[in-house]
Amino acid sequence: MGVIMPAIFDLLYREYCRARLAEMRNQLLIAAERSETLEADHHPAKRDDDERTDAHREAGHSMPN
Repeated sequence: MGVIMPAIFDLLYREYCRARLAEMRNQLLIAAERSETLEADHHPAKRDDDERTDAHREAGHSMPN
């Protein structure tokens, strides 16, 4: 009986560590996907974008859709 208890605790601890690592990996993947989505949706305007728009307005060209 003295050998069985440490083996059970070892097995339980290994299973706990495996599940915890899987949970942390999942959280990291979710966080990475969210940041990639935010970066894809966010396109900061540059100063030269305004100048191009003004040039089109002055020339009477419409902006492409």
